[in-house]
Amino acid sequence: MILVTGASGFVGSRLVVRALARGHRVRGLYHHPPTAPPPGVQVAVGDLDSPTALAPALRGVQVVFHTAALVASQKPASPGAYDRVNRIGTENLAAAARMAGVERFVLLSGLGTRAAPRGTYMATRHGMERAVLALEIPSVILRPSVLFGEGAEFVAALDRVIRSSPVVPLLGGGRVRLQPLHVQDLITCLLAAGEDGRLAGRQIELGGAEQLSFKELIEAICQVGGRHRWLAPVPLGLARLQAGLMEAVLPRPPLTVAALELFGFDNVTRPDSVRRDFGFDPIGFRAHLQAHGLS
Repeated sequence: MILVTGASGFVGSRLVVRALARGHRVRGLYHHPPTAPPPGVQVAVGDLDSPTALAPALRGVQVVFHTAALVASQKPASPGAYDRVNRIGTENLAAAARMAGVERFVLLSGLGTRAAPRGTYMATRHGMERAVLALEIPSVILRPSVLFGEGAEFVAALDRVIRSSPVVPLLGGGRVRLQPLHVQDLITCLLAAGEDGRLAGRQIELGGAEQLSFKELIEAICQVGGRHRWLAPVPLGLARLQAGLMEAVLPRPPLTVAALELFGFDNVTRPDSVRRDFGFDPIGFRAHLQAHGLS
């Protein structure tokens, strides 16, 4: 039996479907009861910040895939929400997994995760990793770059900006480099991390087939949509001020202060990162756009 947290999320929902197709018995941990769960999945409902709800969800589970998190693009519902969901929630889940006798724990983290000042988004992501590293059971931490594929919010948000404005801001001048990874390639790596004992104890960085600057990524999206836009460099300091104002007045701001933390460094790894550890070549971002558009 495997448990997938965040089973209704962008990654978790796809992981549930693929795991069922591979013949796994799957239990999904949902924040709210799902209206139409995939046939065959066992449904567990609970919150990571409620340890009492985690024990029954983990009963009989051998492998945990922890994909639930409050991501940087989401506006926090209240002060401290990133820390409460990400760090404390993972600590709760890790403790419950240890008590339940789980045999392996796979964490979905992010490329570039490192120690950071308290109160930052990065500090909560680093806290997730620390909670898993402290486990006394075999664990694997996957750190992908930004994700693309059907339903990817990162690409969809950029496309919304491109569609709605003749001017597209290039955060930090558009120089930060990214290595977009297709979500289905990530799912393949996650499943391997749960099945291949040779990966236990690893923290593995993952990137797609090509490294692009943020400017090049925007240009690729503009090209596939047949749109010509003026690309305007915006210093990160000004962008942080704008993001703070948008968070204060909009329920779903197009940019958050937390997301801007991820523009302070290159989000790339080795070009052969997926082939080296998982034995296949990932899908290229621009090749995918040319073949499938923005879907």
